This record gives sequence, C-alpha cells and structure tokens, in this order.
Amino acid sequence: MQSSLGIYVENNVIKYAKLQKDKDLIKVESYNIAFYDTDLKSALKKIISETYSYKTPISINLADENYHTFSLSSLLSKQDTKKAIDIEYEMLCSEKGYNKALLNYKYLIVDNKEEPEKQKVISVMANKNDITKRLLSLEGEKVNTITPITTSIVNLLENTERENCMIINIETNTKITTVIDGQIYQIDLLDDGMGMVLDEINQIENSFSKSYEVCKNMTIYTQNTSELYAEQNEYMDIVTASLYNIVLEIKRIMSSLFSNIDKIYLTGLGTCINNIDLYFQDYLPGTKCEILRPYFIRSESMQVPMKDYIEVNSAISLALDGLGMLNKNLDFSKKSTGTKAGSILQKEITWQGIKEYFLGFGYHIKDDFSGSLESFEKLLTRAIMACLLLAILFAFFSKGIEIQLNKKLEETRLVSGNTMAQLEKLDSDRLTIFSRTTTYKQLVQELTNPARTEENGMSGGRVITKDAIPNMLNRIMVVIPKKVKLISIKNTTSTHIEIRAEAEKYEQLGYFKAVLSTNGILLNVKSTSGQKSGSVVGVVIEGDLP
Repeated sequence: MQSSLGIYVENNVIKYAKLQKDKDLIKVESYNIAFYDTDLKSALKKIISETYSYKTPISINLADENYHTFSLSSLLSKQDTKKAIDIEYEMLCSEKGYNKALLNYKYLIVDNKEEPEKQKVISVMANKNDITKRLLSLEGEKVNTITPITTSIVNLLENTERENCMIINIETNTKITTVIDGQIYQIDLLDDGMGMVLDEINQIENSFSKSYEVCKNMTIYTQNTSELYAEQNEYMDIVTASLYNIVLEIKRIMSSLFSNIDKIYLTGLGTCINNIDLYFQDYLPGTKCEILRPYFIRSESMQVPMKDYIEVNSAISLALDGLGMLNKNLDFSKKSTGTKAGSILQKEITWQGIKEYFLGFGYHIKDDFSGSLESFEKLLTRAIMACLLLAILFAFFSKGIEIQLNKKLEETRLVSGNTMAQLEKLDSDRLTIFSRTTTYKQLVQELTNPARTEENGMSGGRVITKDAIPNMLNRIMVVIPKKVKLISIKNTTSTHIEIRAEAEKYEQLGYFKAVLSTNGILLNVKSTSGQKSGSVVGVVIEGDLP
C-alpha cells in the first residue's frame, strides 16, 4: 500500500491531506487546515506527528513562483527547442534584472491553438533561496516532490481529454489554470483572493482561525437571494468586492482565448463561503460553474461532508503528485545536474592523487642523482613536498571561500534591490493615500458647509443630520469598486445627492449603483445612461440621503 502526505503552505495557512493508494483505490486517511503565526517548522512537525507520517513521502507546493509564456516554432528539433528556451530565459532575466544564479526554472511545452505552426512554452521560475527555506522547514523529513499548485491542481480532474475548463483556485491569492483539450494551456495569477479578505476581518477578530470561521458561516447573496442575505454579515462587502474583481479577470481571460470554456471549477479557501458557485454563475451565465470535487471521492461512500474534503483540495492534489500523478518536468525538488564550481578540482585533488604525485616526484629526484639520497636530500625532498601540499590545499580552500563570498555578496545585492523597490512602492502608495485623503476632506467640507446649505434652501425642507454626509462618504469608500473613479459628489438640494463617476466598463458603474441602493447608502437611486469618452464611461448617479 502506497502513502503520500500533501502539504500546501501559504502565508499563515497550512492545508494537509494524507492519502493511501491500494491498486486503483485511493483513500483520504487524514486531513485538516491549520493556522500558524511565525514558526512554520514547528507547525509542520506537529502535523507530521499527528498524521504519523515520519517515513511517509511528502509533497509540498512551490512558493512565490513566477510564470512566463512565449511561443516557438514547432519545426525546431528537441535539442534546438531546449536551446531556444534557454535563450528566452536568459533574455527574460536580463530584461527583468533577475540574477540567474539565484533562480531555478522549468517549463511545459503545449500545442498553440491560435498559431498551429508554433508551440507554446509555459516557464515556471522560483527563487532557490525560497526552495531551500521550504526544505529546511521540513528538515529531516522525506520530501518527495516540490511542484507549483497551478499544475498539480489538475490532478483532481478525471478524464479531461476533450474538456475545456478553468480551475479558479481562490487561496491567499487567486491562481487560474486554463485547460484546453485536456492539457494545461495558460496560467494566470491574481492579487485578489482570500488573503486580503482574511487580513481585513482579522483586524477586527484578531485571529485568522476566527476570521476563517466567519467566512465559513457566511452565505453570499446572489440575484435570487440578495434580500435574504444582504444584511446577514457585516463583512459581506469585503468578500463581494474581492470576488467581483476575480469575476472581471475571468471574463477578460475567457475573451482572450481562442477556444470556448465549457466549465469553471472553483476550489481553495474561497469555497468555504456558501453559495460562491451561484455567485460566479450569476456573472458567467454562459459557462457552468461548480465546486471542484476530487474525482476519486464518491458521494455515496463518504463518511464526512464533501465540503470538508474540498477545503483541502490543494493538499490532496499535491499528495496525488506523490502517488504517481506528478509531471516530472515541473518537480523542483530534483537537484541540478550542472557541475558546481570547484567540483572538477575536488575530483582531481584526492589523497591518492597527492600520494602518487609526490611518490613520483621523489622517484624522479632519485633517478636524476645516482646513489641513495643523503639525509639532507631526504629532508629537502620532504620539505618541498610539504610546501607543495600546503600550497595546493591553500589554493583549494581559498577558491572555496571566494566562491562563498561572491555568492553571499550577490544575495545581499538582490535583497538590497528588492528592499529599495518595496520602499519606492511604499512612498508611491503613501502619496496616493495622501492625495485621496485630501480630496475626500475637500468634498466633506464642501458638502457640510453651512453657507452652502443656506444657498440651496435646505432650511425649509428636510434637514440633513450633522454626520449624514461624512457617514455616506465613509460607506462609499468601503464599497466602491477599485476601478470606479469619483469625479464629484454634490449635495444639490435638501437631502439630494448627485455623484459623477467614471470607469472603463459599464458593468463596474452598474455594480457601484447597485451597491449604493442595496446597502441603503442612498434612497431612490437612479442614473443617467453612460456616456463614453475615449476609453472611459461616465454616468451621473442621483439619490437621497436616508
């Protein structure tokens, strides 16, 4: 009987599943989700102890990998294809400023549906230091495979030969794997996911496990259930905002594909939210959306709810790698076959070689001078041999130290460059936040100006309360979609509000209008028809303060 422990690690979350395989029968022996703070190694040791997996092969996911896709001629030979891919990789590293010595990369070659005369290459790059850290966290354990979850997740599908589908893996971030005619065709990574949702809820709950339980008890509203669930959960707006961004990105990817997508599978942490499949189905009516279920788990033989298995889909798919479903071209656990610096020197300078060299050296000295060596000659020969031995050892160790120093210097430069880039990004974000804050303060001041209230004749009609307008602006700030831009907000008469907004797509403005009405931010909400100017669409949304 074959066993495999799949462990999926991401930020503060660990998913694990231990599988057993007896011929064609696969069984989930144990599984769970665990949250940890900083000590990953201790958390993993605890999992291995609880599952009795001391000698069980472990399959884990690759961390923080990057993907790059390009095309090559299908007429190239296998050897030329490998050379062309290596050249493309070197050009990419040069363009992005990557240090090749610190990266490890592997790739997939698939048929190009848009250009049949070419083949499509999907390369996966990972930092060697990240891989080493992941291995050190499991030091002493039997790590069998390290693979990207974007490719391993396909293990959960059964008979995908003719299926065109997308697997939406909503974990900390969202990873989208597109399968065309049964083969992985495209991989996309999104920033939106459960990571941002759990972080925001954690600021209030002060516990990631409690934040996750909040999501598990949440039922998302759809077109048919909006009135029933709209006020059910105070965190609903956080969840729907993230999911809506994912939906928009899925639509963009689907529109760029040459083939139609027949089915969308949902998996990951996001599937703990009730009705999430119905939410996606509302926005993607032409494609069937459903929760991804492991193909080997039959509902009639289950002793636990299917949802419990689905929550650890990522770990199950990694465990299946360890049971023989692995794509060996994408296994980052295998060491490089390239010769390391200094290895040739190590191979040639052996004790036996030194002995033979110096014996030969002494023999030639003896041949050059007739008769036996005198005491002084023996002493001189030994001194020369000792000096040569010390010189060779010194050169060997000096070279080793130099290599290590250069490696550490390169790592220091990389970390320094990354730190400077993050600092620049933080400065940019700070300026943006400051600019947005100033704008909102000006809007609040304008709308709450007593002189403006008298000019518009508000004293004779309904009088807005002191905090009505600031409250409205705060609520708008929470629910406004990322890609909707506010041009102006005016309190035209009494409690009547007029909002001018722009976005790249009509759907984003429509969603913003619906949120204003559904959340009770404004009453009697209506809007003008969208007016497109260049690449943006502008509308005027009107309504009354409650």
